[in-house]
Amino acid sequence: MTASRPFVTHERVRWADVDLVSIMRFSAFTRLVEVAEQELLRAAGLPYSTLFDNPRIWMPRRRLEIDYYAPARIDDELALVTYVSRMGDTSLTMQVDVRHATRHTLIAAATMVVVCVTVEGFAKRPLPQIARESLAPYVMSVEDARAGAPETR
Repeated sequence: MTASRPFVTHERVRWADVDLVSIMRFSAFTRLVEVAEQELLRAAGLPYSTLFDNPRIWMPRRRLEIDYYAPARIDDELALVTYVSRMGDTSLTMQVDVRHATRHTLIAAATMVVVCVTVEGFAKRPLPQIARESLAPYVMSVEDARAGAPETR
């Protein structure tokens, strides 16, 4: 069995993300969380386009919390270090650590809870086995993910 490891994708701070002093606005971090989530699911073989059709589930957000530690500036390359810190019966807790790609500085840390629901009626339902198996390599504690931060590039 392969040890768990975070998924890492990169994104730049865009012009539309910054304020008048070229620092990333707090609200722009939600875009990064969505990019990280979508790319993690794609890497796990679970792109949203597939989940909508088979096994016909949606995963709306129940909670999103972001802590900010350092500024991100226009054109900075950011590493979005993404992993699942909890897999419940009907929900996932995803973590996105936003790091400067070369300095590895923790810029922000997001915690997002998504709930598995049916496409028809938004009724809560158990996470499908295929989702559990596909995301298993990315399940790890926050402490373990951050302990190996420089190696997650």
